[in-house]
Amino acid sequence: MSRIRVHTPSFFAPGKLALVVAMLGAGWAAAFALAGGGQTGATAREEKPPVLEAIFPAVPTLPANHLKFYLYFSEPLARGDVFRHFSLTDLDSGKLVPEPFREVELWDETGTRLTLWFHPGRQKPGVNLNVEIGPILEEGKRYQLTVSGEWRSERGVPLSEPVSKEFTAGPMDNTQPDPARWVLTSPRSQTPGDALHIHFDEPLDRALVLSCFTVRLAGSPSSTTPLDLVSEYDPEAQTLLLHPSKPETHWSPGGYILIVRTVLEDLAGNSLARPFNLDLSTPSGTIRNEETIEFPFQVN
Repeated sequence: MSRIRVHTPSFFAPGKLALVVAMLGAGWAAAFALAGGGQTGATAREEKPPVLEAIFPAVPTLPANHLKFYLYFSEPLARGDVFRHFSLTDLDSGKLVPEPFREVELWDETGTRLTLWFHPGRQKPGVNLNVEIGPILEEGKRYQLTVSGEWRSERGVPLSEPVSKEFTAGPMDNTQPDPARWVLTSPRSQTPGDALHIHFDEPLDRALVLSCFTVRLAGSPSSTTPLDLVSEYDPEAQTLLLHPSKPETHWSPGGYILIVRTVLEDLAGNSLARPFNLDLSTPSGTIRNEETIEFPFQVN
């Protein structure tokens, strides 16, 4: 009769490996099994899979010199060699676009947002990779960005299925965002939760637009923020809303200053500070050395 002994060392945490030793006939055999609370690979696959919740920009047309995507996941994904899970297909030819990505992992502090860059060297006209391999996108063509369903979470559970985003490449954008063309609509002081609306002249980088705007009272120190504000960005409407975090809170009447960091970019990497394709021999566009610009507005 075979006897089975399971030895779980005290330094093994639940879910880790325990040593299973079996006496089979005249000999001993050893195998590994999961200790208390652990799960087999089959059980892990039955768990709720991670979800790729959104890919931004969400707009259907991107400039031919578009730079980056933001991928939002429901939980942290496994790191290391992640770029084998991405592909870009030219839908007009049916062929994969070769070497489109800048293979540097850029996660946010939560581990749930990945910034996926097209290689800037291929998107910037006149530099080596752009000349040798060619640009990644061509105006007028349709493309599909695909994320493999085999990518696993840190728990070891794969995405349930591949996720794709289709888009069309529009004209190249070599023009900086123009704050002079922005339209500010002030909130109403007696309306709880009312928002300051900022309408832009073009779609902007989502992560930056949500972090580059603050508000202070006119005449107060630059570090003073009168309200705890929440930012919401609608890329199709090209509008940012800044409203109180608590719906019952309202703005007080008076003068305010909207402060914008000049690192703010459009989808092609043109910032308020300088254009992405900056040619020092024939300078064009606006060069701003200041870190912020300010816009006064009034709440009545």
